[in-house]
Amino acid sequence: MFLNSVPCGAGSARALLLLLAATLLLAPPAARAQDIDYQSLQENPVDTAFRRILSQEVPDWDEGAMLGGDIDALLRRMKWPLKEGRIAGLFNLRASKGRRRHHGVDLLAPKGTPIYAVLDGVVEVVANGGRGWRGYGRVAFVNHGNELWSLYSHCNTITVKMGQTVRQGEQIGTVGRTGRATGNHLHFELRNKFGTPIDPMKYLPAEGRLPSK
Repeated sequence: MFLNSVPCGAGSARALLLLLAATLLLAPPAARAQDIDYQSLQENPVDTAFRRILSQEVPDWDEGAMLGGDIDALLRRMKWPLKEGRIAGLFNLRASKGRRRHHGVDLLAPKGTPIYAVLDGVVEVVANGGRGWRGYGRVAFVNHGNELWSLYSHCNTITVKMGQTVRQGEQIGTVGRTGRATGNHLHFELRNKFGTPIDPMKYLPAEGRLPSK
């Protein structure tokens, strides 16, 4: 019907359309599939990281059911991201009485204090307050075995690169006040594979614990 709607004077156009239709119909499915760049259709790893860490909906969940197996073992092996400083803002999953949700802990320390990876992992994001990271300032986001992710923000400097493998206790940056911060501190978050925030204070070890302010 479409071809019959082409004006008779457009003979070359009709011939071109017929040729195109024949090519598509006669080409074997495998050949047509080879023309598709499936790799370009995959989600960019950085976009995946943005989606996980910046998910706005935080569902109610049973911590006992959601934490188990590999992630539980990872959490129990963590070390502190700072060796000096003080614990300030605590984890607050739900906003109440004027308090905003706070999906991590704030650790006060002087500018330039070293920040360390809490576990072995791969650096998935290094950003400087760009798209999707408003307020975080300089931030590093580390993937721990596709089960757990740790985030280190408001950094003065980041000393690792995206895609770099880091070892537990390896320095990844220094404390600063970049982004939405009123003083020098590290904002530290943990997320599971669903993007759900986890309270770091429940799993950071007693050894090396920082004092509260």
